[in-house]
Amino acid sequence: MFVDMRGFTRASGQLGPDEVVALLEGYFALVVERTLANGGRPCNMTGDGVVSAFGLDAAEGSGEGPGPRALRAAREVLDAWKASAADWQARHGVITGIGIGIHLGPVIAGPIGPASFRHDTVVGDTVNIAARLCQRARAGEALFSDAVRAAPGIDALGLEMLELPPLQIRGRDTPLGMHCLPAPERLDLGAD
Repeated sequence: MFVDMRGFTRASGQLGPDEVVALLEGYFALVVERTLANGGRPCNMTGDGVVSAFGLDAAEGSGEGPGPRALRAAREVLDAWKASAADWQARHGVITGIGIGIHLGPVIAGPIGPASFRHDTVVGDTVNIAARLCQRARAGEALFSDAVRAAPGIDALGLEMLELPPLQIRGRDTPLGMHCLPAPERLDLGAD
């Protein structure tokens, strides 16, 4: 699962350093909390983006698969951010949102990097596809692949899901089936 704050570049230009740090810390805390609560593992925080993985450990979660856990976490992050975003807008005049991309498949997980700076992360095609979906997501929505939609237990979540036109990903011959957890209010703030 890729999570990215929309409107961060503009917000960071409007806020002082202390407020930028407070904005990021609140956002990171929310994403990490909802990821952990749904049996996932935060892997990376870069700029205003967070990469999390679900299903890395057999003991994670309640026996529910990684697809439903990631989708539930995404819905919870989007819903919870609404109050934070409204507060930041009221107090500081900044408009932010969150876009999320989720894909299900094999990943390479573990410590990666030179000996002087190794850290646990996930990489691979699954991660790349989640990143592409996140890039396309507007503020307030999560985009996810057919693989997530087809995962056992997805319908039991009772979430509103919309099928979208397939996404042509650069370097791939076949378009990717794509779905959306919609939001009543979406902002076209772009990815930054």
